[in-house]
Amino acid sequence: MKQSDNAIFLHRINYSETSLIATFYTQDHGLQKFMFQGGKKKGTSLFPLSLCEITFYKRPDSELGKLTEARPSEMLIELFSNPMKATLAFFMADVIKQCLQTDQSDPQLFHFLTRSIHALDGAEDLSSFSTEFLIGFSEQLGIEPQIQDKNCAYFHLQDGDFSDFERLGELVATGSGVEFIQTILRGTKSISENKQTKKEAFEIMLNYFKLHIPRFNVDQSLAIIHDVLYN
Repeated sequence: MKQSDNAIFLHRINYSETSLIATFYTQDHGLQKFMFQGGKKKGTSLFPLSLCEITFYKRPDSELGKLTEARPSEMLIELFSNPMKATLAFFMADVIKQCLQTDQSDPQLFHFLTRSIHALDGAEDLSSFSTEFLIGFSEQLGIEPQIQDKNCAYFHLQDGDFSDFERLGELVATGSGVEFIQTILRGTKSISENKQTKKEAFEIMLNYFKLHIPRFNVDQSLAIIHDVLYN
């Protein structure tokens, strides 16, 4: 049966000389993969985090649907013309694809992702955007770090909480990056924090995701992020 949905484009791989396998996160059908015949020509406007309206066929017994059309629902010019924002979009799409494995609908998550895409498109300061996205996304995934009223020196990554005391035998982070993560969680972050602090916070959150998301590996997009934001 022919269906349509709002979708966020995440990834494409070549299948033949003319066709693609395209991965989307959709509003009503969760994570979906499609064969896109002729997609190398039709899909030229698909960039990571493109907001699309898609038309497709999908059998209940098949993991791979057939995509017939994918057209942009919004023109996010800044997101795709700004090299730094395009790099962040590639990273975010990589994170989303690795963390979401279900075809179940989650309207709240879809709204969070579209809101994050709009925020990236309009952002002026990108230096902590990736860290803020990871923290916000962790809440949607049910693994958000648990914050206390006061700043604590240690972030216990396995338990996802902060403490004034280091618990021996547990993976722990400390320093200015931990303090910066706490300010983001409270909504009190300062843009004046130095680049090294923001880099530390980003790396801590990446390690946190590696602990809590099976087979999480964003090394390919991570190298680009470091070159663009922290060198």
